[in-house]
Amino acid sequence: MALTGFHLLITMYGTGLSTTAMALPVLALGLGLGMIGAPLTDLALGRVEDEQAGSASGLFNTATHLGIALGVVLTGVVFFPHVPDTAARGTIVVDAFAATLPYVIGGLLTMWALMFFLPRATSQRTKRP
Repeated sequence: MALTGFHLLITMYGTGLSTTAMALPVLALGLGLGMIGAPLTDLALGRVEDEQAGSASGLFNTATHLGIALGVVLTGVVFFPHVPDTAARGTIVVDAFAATLPYVIGGLLTMWALMFFLPRATSQRTKRP
């Protein structure tokens, strides 16, 4: 929702968009992403045995960083064909950013839908003797 609002603001105001007008959707986006981080980590690592916690945490963090890097690369693949010159500024960059946001929104919606297929967390972990 926040990215959709941000996309709407960018397409309406273009280069005239002020920093204060961008603050609300960006704040909402950061808050939403921050609120999902801890529960997602708990869900991913909640059933891991104590002896494997370090390895599982390292794997989780590696996968997270790999996903972030892949997201940046894929966003760049969509963004840079819209920018003919690396020194481009102003309207060209705003238009490229506006053209990229629907792909980012689509990716986030896809991940949101896939989260419903994740296993449900249980309140108790089973320990091996």
